[in-house]
Amino acid sequence: MEQNLSLPKQPGNTNIKAFNYSKERIIYLDVLRVLACFMVLLMHAGDPYLWDAVTKTFGPECSFYCALLRPCVPLFIIMSSILLLPLKTDTSTFLKRRFTRVVIPFLLWSVIYVFLPTPGKIVFGGPANAFADSVMNVYAYNLMLIPISFTGTNVHFWFIYTIIGLYLFMPIISPWIQQASKKGLLAFLTVWAVTLFFPYIRLWFPQLQGECDWNEFGMLYYFSGYFGYIVLGYFLHKYNPLSSVKSTLLGFVLFAIGLALTYKGFLWDEQRFLNELSTNGTENWKLLELCIGNLTINVVLMTMGMFLFFQKLAIPKMLQKPIIELSIFSYAIFLVHYILNLWASHELASWLNLNPGVEQFIIALIVFVSSYAIVKLISSLPKSKYLIG
Repeated sequence: MEQNLSLPKQPGNTNIKAFNYSKERIIYLDVLRVLACFMVLLMHAGDPYLWDAVTKTFGPECSFYCALLRPCVPLFIIMSSILLLPLKTDTSTFLKRRFTRVVIPFLLWSVIYVFLPTPGKIVFGGPANAFADSVMNVYAYNLMLIPISFTGTNVHFWFIYTIIGLYLFMPIISPWIQQASKKGLLAFLTVWAVTLFFPYIRLWFPQLQGECDWNEFGMLYYFSGYFGYIVLGYFLHKYNPLSSVKSTLLGFVLFAIGLALTYKGFLWDEQRFLNELSTNGTENWKLLELCIGNLTINVVLMTMGMFLFFQKLAIPKMLQKPIIELSIFSYAIFLVHYILNLWASHELASWLNLNPGVEQFIIALIVFVSSYAIVKLISSLPKSKYLIG
C-alpha cells in the first residue's frame, strides 16, 4: 500500500514538496493506486442504483460498473507485492511498519465508524454469528466484532483483514520469491490459474479434489486464494519483456476479454437471482458474487490487462505531482470515504435526476475529492500517521 522507499516527512506524516518524482517513485504504480482507489469509491457509490426493491429490477448502468471495476482490489494486492517483496528488512521491522501504517489506522477507523451517524438505522450486519440476533447493545456488538470480522458499520474493511493476512505471510514466502526462477514462478501461477476455474466447476461439482463434509481443504487449496496475486504482481513487474506499445496493446486486449466475460457472467448471475426470487420468493445475494469474484479467471484477465496497460505507459511530468499526492493518501481516502459515500448517496441520489450511471460517477467524484480534503487536513495534525497511515 506504500512505495518501497524513504519518504520525506509531512506535517504529521508525509511531505511531498521538494520531491524527486521521476527518480524516487515507480510512477505507474502511483497511477494504478489512484485509479484503483477511485474504482473502489465508484463501486460503493453504486449501492443505491444496483437493485430497485419496488420494481424488482437491476440497474443496467450499475450492473456494467460492477463488472468494469472488479480489478480494484486485486490491483492493491499486486502493488503490495511489488513494493514489499522480497523483504528489505528483518521480519520484526517489516511487521512493525505494517502495524503502524496499516493496522493502527484500520483499528482506529473501525472504532470511529461504530459511532458515526449514518443516514439510516444502524443494523447488526456483517457475517452471520451467534450474537447477530441477540439483544446486545448494537454499539457494543460492533466494537466486539472488530477483531473478529467486519460489521455493518465498516463493511468496506473486509479487504483490510485479507491484506493483513497477506502481510503476515510475506516474511515466510519472501525467501522463496527471491530465489525462485522464472520457470518456478510460472509453474506456481499455472497451478493457481487452474484454481481460478473452480468457482464455475463448483456449479456442477460443489466439492473438489478431496473436499467433503469433514475436509474443506482440497488438493490445490494451498495454491489458491489471494496469494496468487502476490506472485503474479512480482512476476509481471520483473519479467515483462514487452515494449511499451506491445505491453499497452496486450493489456487492452486482456482487459477487454476479461470485461466481456465478467459482464456477460454478471448478467447471467442477475438472471439466476431473479429466477430464484420468482420461484422461492428469496433474495439470494450470494448468487451475484460468482462471475465478479476476485478469484475467477475473467477478473484475473482484467487485472492483468489493466496492469500491463499502464506498466510501460509514459505519464506526462505535469501529471506526476498530483498523481503522487493522491497516491500517498490513497489508503487514507479508502478509510475515510465510506461514511461520506453513505451520506452523499442518501442526499444526492434522489434529486440529481440524471442518468443513473452519470449520477453514480458524480457521487464517487464528490466523495473522492471530499475524502482527499479531509485526509489532507488530518495530515497536518501531530501523529496523524496513526489515523491515515
